[in-house]
This record gives sequence, structure tokens and C-alpha cells, in this order.
Amino acid sequence: MSAGDRRAQLLDVARDIVAADGFGAVTIERVAREAEVARALVYQQFTDLSGLMTAMLDREMGIALAGVAGVKWSTDTVDQVARSILDYLQAAPASWQIMLSPPDGGPPNLRARLELGRSYARASGARHLSRFSGTEVDPNGPTERILVAALEELARLHLDNPLSVPDDVLRNYIAGLLHWAIAMETGS
Repeated sequence: MSAGDRRAQLLDVARDIVAADGFGAVTIERVAREAEVARALVYQQFTDLSGLMTAMLDREMGIALAGVAGVKWSTDTVDQVARSILDYLQAAPASWQIMLSPPDGGPPNLRARLELGRSYARASGARHLSRFSGTEVDPNGPTERILVAALEELARLHLDNPLSVPDDVLRNYIAGLLHWAIAMETGS
């Protein structure tokens, strides 16, 4: 396995441990055991547990932000945007689970990283919502803050139990929220 592939494998193992058992469950020993490699290899790749956790969070945040950036806002209908949001959520459910419902015991900079991600999501959403509504939308205004908070909660519900919030229900809620946001910004 190449060094890059091995690094990705170790990050996958760390991510899966965090998603299943929380940050406190991640140890160099456990990552090595589950990846079926020597602990020295994990240390070689990441220096220490802090390095491993930082690399894992950087990667998962990158995956999440790429998903936000990949939403097809250029489509003509709100339903197509809702489908695109669902697609990125389902493309990396473990990544989103960690970002949307971080378990206790996360690194000190986790909250700051999550807020940076929310800020990016609000800015991206406001830019595109401005196009749909025909008016300038403030990324830090109440519409965008409520919209992102509601989308996060819907995503958490769907990831926690996809049967209770199936795809079509999630898409309908997302489309409804987008229509609400447009109406709030246009005053109609």
C-alpha cells in the first residue's frame, strides 16, 4: 500500500472510531490494531495522537466543505437544489455525522473549525439564495442563520435514523425551507 493510501486508511479508521465511540475512544493502539498495522507506522504518519486527530478533522472538514461547495445551486428549481444537498450528505455520512454531531472529547479547536464551516455554508448559501430571491442576502442575517441551523438539524435526524426521515421527506423539508428563505428575503 502506498504511503498516501496507508494514510487515508488510518484516517478512515480514526474517523470510524470517532463516529462509533467518540473522540475519547481513539488511541494510537486502537487505530493500529483496527488497521492491522504496527503502532510505529501510525506514529510515522502522524507523529502522535494530536497529529492524527488534527489530520482526521482537517480531512473531514475538507470533505464537508467540498460537499457544500458542490451543491448545484445553478439549477432552475429549488427541488433540484434539495436533491443536490441530499446527495452530498449521503456521499460522506460518517464525515457529516462527526461535523454535525461531534461526540464529546473532541480536540480544543474542534468548535472553532465547526463554526468556520458554518460560516462558509452561510456565505455560500447567501450568495446563491440572493440569486434565487433577486435580493442581497446577508450571510450573517437571521434568514441564513435559521436556514443553516434547520438544515443541520434535518441532516442530523436523517443521519441518525434514515427510516424516520427518508430521502423524499428530507428533500421536501429542504425545498420548503428554501422557499421559506426566499419568501423571507423578498417579503412575499
